[in-house]
Amino acid sequence: MKNIKYIIFLLFLSLAFYIKCNDVIKYISPTYDEPLHLMQGYTYLKTGTMQIVSPFDQPMLAKIIPAISLLFLKPQPLVFTTHNYYYNRQRYSFANLMLYYNNNDAEKMLNLGRRINIIVSIIFLWIFFYITNKTFGEQNAVFVSLLYIFNTTITAHSCLVTQDLLCYMFYFLGIFSFYQFLQHKNIKSNFVCGLMTGLLMVSKYTVVVLLFTYFCILLYFLYVRKINIKNFIQFFILQILCILIIGLIVYRQHIGLLFNGLYKVIENLQQGRSTFFFGKHSTTGFRLYFIVLFFLKTEIPVLIIFVVALIKFFIKIFKKEYSELDLVFIPAVIIFLVIASFSKTQIGHRHILPIYPILIFYSSTLATDKKFSLAYYFLVLLCILSSIKTHPYYLSYFNEFIGGNKNGWKYFTDSNIDWGQGLKQLSLWIKKNKDVDDRGIYLSYFGVADPHYYGIKYRPVGIISNLTQQERAGDDIIKNNLKRIVVAVSVTNLQSTYYKDKTIFNFLKEIVPVYRAADSIFVYDITENKKVLQKFVDLLNSLGYDEDVEYINKIFFSRQVSG
Repeated sequence: MKNIKYIIFLLFLSLAFYIKCNDVIKYISPTYDEPLHLMQGYTYLKTGTMQIVSPFDQPMLAKIIPAISLLFLKPQPLVFTTHNYYYNRQRYSFANLMLYYNNNDAEKMLNLGRRINIIVSIIFLWIFFYITNKTFGEQNAVFVSLLYIFNTTITAHSCLVTQDLLCYMFYFLGIFSFYQFLQHKNIKSNFVCGLMTGLLMVSKYTVVVLLFTYFCILLYFLYVRKINIKNFIQFFILQILCILIIGLIVYRQHIGLLFNGLYKVIENLQQGRSTFFFGKHSTTGFRLYFIVLFFLKTEIPVLIIFVVALIKFFIKIFKKEYSELDLVFIPAVIIFLVIASFSKTQIGHRHILPIYPILIFYSSTLATDKKFSLAYYFLVLLCILSSIKTHPYYLSYFNEFIGGNKNGWKYFTDSNIDWGQGLKQLSLWIKKNKDVDDRGIYLSYFGVADPHYYGIKYRPVGIISNLTQQERAGDDIIKNNLKRIVVAVSVTNLQSTYYKDKTIFNFLKEIVPVYRAADSIFVYDITENKKVLQKFVDLLNSLGYDEDVEYINKIFFSRQVSG
């Protein structure tokens, strides 16, 4: 009877989660890497080759699974595999060609892939419930499920065709199966752990952190004589064998690309990438970047739950009342955060997403803690309300410590808030403003979605994408006799994250946008602001838009303009 009750509960949660996520995808345009991942996965399924896969790409499993949905639509990859983009491995250009110049609608293809990932996330929900139920009990499992489906970050990345979903799934399952191995120390538990490690290896190269976590914890257990050197060596031998076997199953004759990719990605990570953090820029990272992100992009009620659970952990350590579970799950979180904090590539909260299922699972013990259980229930309820309030813009979520989503751009950029998802909402605003819709805007977009697909007429101003200028050439909008000068800027570009000139759009920060598209693209009508308009003209002049400069000077500076 109890089993039926919980099956009904999980079915209800699954349906609610699916409806919520399905609604989210209606609001967002493709994020930066989604077209690439989807089309790489589909091309591999249809051709069996990895010609369009670069050594710098993440592994293939997270690309193959959502691409299975395209087998029912039957887009035409073979037509495009004769294109120069394919042979020259111009991956983003090939993905753009496949998505927008195919025999199927672009959004239909992308959203089918997204729905597959939503279903995968729901499958993990059931596994998560089962594991928690077996470990802690039914009450804990119920609240773990609620925190899972209402977590803003988990929701955001369950709706996208990226590696982050499979990454946190297999990372958690790897840590849990490792904990099982430490309890049983047999071949079966070792093999299950190896299976999870192998699946993570073909999903994302975060597997390196997982293997290092195993190593650190096993060293401690070796030191306190809870395992012997034989267990230690056998564990890693089986892990390597499982990685090789699963790698061969997924990559087949291309197995070399998997390990070459691992080497190239690690090498590339050490070179760093441009990062924006609290008004500062760096290419070598900030030690507090991910710690601060954790505190600002986690719902405050959930933060309180996590902090209380951590305090209880350290009390157990101090009193020497800890269990094997304590010595696996919290050290796994600490090791992950330390490694992330010393990484030179810091571009998104999603990179620490694997710690969330671990913390949700571990902190669920508070649900049955007599001293804290009522507070725990109340905090879970507040988390649910926070999630409802955030809908549908989960990707750009920031908590009340900095005033919510509307202020996130002041402190972070890139996939933390702006990953290219706002183009669709921008197009809807433009359509409501007929004089803008008919004539066009100036657009500084961070992303790979096609503005023309959404009916946007635009002049590109410092667009950041991995596409050629010809592919995003835009329109000669001054021929439409502009009546308003409207500038739309992705906040990643507004903060000059990937520009050499870090002040290029500072003049726009002085004014309030007339619209914010999905919290990620700010729209400015600068027609009547002489000071700002002049600075924009100077920018156009530096970009070589001589005709635009001449037109604006003639039409907008020849009449009375307020400062």
